[in-house]
Amino acid sequence: MAGQVSSLTGPHYEILIEDADGRRVLLECAPDLETARARMRALAAQYSGMSLILCNHKTRAILAKTGGY
Repeated sequence: MAGQVSSLTGPHYEILIEDADGRRVLLECAPDLETARARMRALAAQYSGMSLILCNHKTRAILAKTGGY
């Protein structure tokens, strides 16, 4: 009998890129907020001029958003 997978092991934060039409595409996932914020800064430098969004995977609450478009 298989056990349930704990939600604690999965990624809790997503970094999305938003295109000019408002569509959001997943770039990366992170297990914790500190890692997600660090990756968001690195990706923002890599994708300058683009809109990046950091959100909670479960609640879909937007925690940070970069400028762009």
